[in-house]
Amino acid sequence: MEDATVTGRRRLLGLAAATPLLLAAEEPSPPLSPAQRLLFETPHLAGLHAPLRLVYDFRREEEGREPVGDVIRLAVREGEAPGRFDVTPEFLTGPRALHYPPAPGFRGNPLLLFALDREARELSAATGGSTVWFRNRIRQGFVDAAAMQRITLPFEGRPVPATEVVLQPFGGERRARRYQAMRLRFVLAEAVPGWIHSIGSEVPAADGSGDGHGAVREAIVFARAEALPTAAP
Repeated sequence: MEDATVTGRRRLLGLAAATPLLLAAEEPSPPLSPAQRLLFETPHLAGLHAPLRLVYDFRREEEGREPVGDVIRLAVREGEAPGRFDVTPEFLTGPRALHYPPAPGFRGNPLLLFALDREARELSAATGGSTVWFRNRIRQGFVDAAAMQRITLPFEGRPVPATEVVLQPFGGERRARRYQAMRLRFVLAEAVPGWIHSIGSEVPAADGSGDGHGAVREAIVFARAEALPTAAP
């Protein structure tokens, strides 16, 4: 059986291939859409006083089932190059845990890559479809299906400016089955450490398919930033 860390590293590199500005390598890339620039080109980690840990709450709600709560933690430390950070993830816990490798030399918040990788894997498992196909459809959705708007977000007792990105990446794709109606939502604000306030998905109840699936909502929401000791954990 292949080592889980090796598998995780391959998934991470596969995701990062479409978002090179998150990584230390500086290679020419095609022009990015506004949504891609916000999500994958913005240096979300700039201004953080590393070492610290970014903590996010995870919640899944599905009709007819008990809600599920969990946590995601990202340990952020200064990288070798100025403005770069090394990020060590703890993505969920217990039986839900996904063991991603450390992400060295990042400027953007790699939580986006981890969350999108998990989404593609979950969709593949639910439909029997290709993880790569789901991943590519989400990538393309940031180009031709993303709607952006400025919003105001309550944060630490005050309103702060934020940007919401919403897309429905599988619309009209029969192979996505009930997930054709899936809606992804990203909310980013500079006032939030690491910029990412929330990442969410919504799938409406199945309509007439006979599979009995109820509506599903998942959300990853910023909880807090915690100081870390300067020595490596």
